[in-house]
Amino acid sequence: MNTLPRFFALLLAAALIGPACSTTPDPAEKDAMERERLAREVDDELLVGREIASRLLGRFQHYEKNRAAIEYVNLVGATLAAQNGRPELRYRFAILDSDDPNAFACPGGFIFVTKGLLKLVKNESELAGVLGHEIAHVNEKHMYSTIVPKREVSTSETFVRLLSRGKSEIGSNLAQIVDNGMKMLMESGYGKEKEHASDQAAALYTKSSGYDPMALLPVLERLKEASKSSKLSKTHPPFDERTASFQAFLKENDLKSTLSASRQQVMEARFLAVLKKEAL
Repeated sequence: MNTLPRFFALLLAAALIGPACSTTPDPAEKDAMERERLAREVDDELLVGREIASRLLGRFQHYEKNRAAIEYVNLVGATLAAQNGRPELRYRFAILDSDDPNAFACPGGFIFVTKGLLKLVKNESELAGVLGHEIAHVNEKHMYSTIVPKREVSTSETFVRLLSRGKSEIGSNLAQIVDNGMKMLMESGYGKEKEHASDQAAALYTKSSGYDPMALLPVLERLKEASKSSKLSKTHPPFDERTASFQAFLKENDLKSTLSASRQQVMEARFLAVLKKEAL
């Protein structure tokens, strides 16, 4: 029996009756509505993320000189995302041609790392720690949930939206949302709690993907020095605080490197072959 006409008949009835009559969908219909809502939310997140990523690429030059380095960053990022990413997203990684050490995460899985930051990391686990931190920002919707506040939608309103298959309401507000996203990336930052949470998530992500969970620690220490001559301190909490918080998290969770000597050698050789400073 084809249940689709019955489903849309119920939607139409709910839309026409409105608040005069309370219509409670059965579990199957409720599940269908929830799937549709989540799909639209992902579409909105991708729309916002693409626009912010486009703005970033308008501000910074897209690095294309070393194809091996680009592929390598994507390989490490994809390894982390496969184990720890949101299944509904496809994570994309790119290098920005800037000597200022920094990394950016846009909603929907668009992640950028600067050439300057690649010169700062010393091995593959450190690179994984950096990318894991940015993946965590995407996973937890640190930007998206701030610039696109969640609005509660009634059941009857959900019925109408599903029936109409209308376009997302985000369209009319897109320019302002993107402006706010860029301001967060370039000026205000995510705030201390979200940065600390992403550092901690990076330790868990790297460990689950076969990397050293402690590897972000020396990167934070180098970034502290680099921040004296860059804009990092403007968008990030004090690195002394981040380092102390990260060390405490590692200790509390007994997170230590369990890499074998042979795996370390393989990763070191791969890293040096691709990310030599003179090759960037």
